[in-house]
Amino acid sequence: MKAKIHMKGPARWTLDSTPLVGPDAEYCRKIGFKDGRLFCPVRTEGSPDRPACEEYAIGRAKDTGRPGPTWYRNGKLCTGKSADCENHPDNQYLLWAYASGLYEACTRDDVCGEVQVDK
Repeated sequence: MKAKIHMKGPARWTLDSTPLVGPDAEYCRKIGFKDGRLFCPVRTEGSPDRPACEEYAIGRAKDTGRPGPTWYRNGKLCTGKSADCENHPDNQYLLWAYASGLYEACTRDDVCGEVQVDK
């Protein structure tokens, strides 16, 4: 998993996550990445089978049941019940961060990508 800060706003930051395959340069080349990379998304952006491939690769979030990662802040679920972080309402791969901390986007098998937020 790769996690990153996607946008910084005055009230909240939007975090983004992407499941990665690798190291497998041949796979990455076959699905359209011609730059020799060893790690790549399961499919290219806009590919019609990308959502199904991502769900197969990482599963569904433990808290929401939606396809995509389970998000954590400092080891605790981002449920939206606190003022710290909240799952995006339309996209499980995005998270709204309201507070500083270590954020993780994790697969069903607990393979996680992390990003530090310092607000």
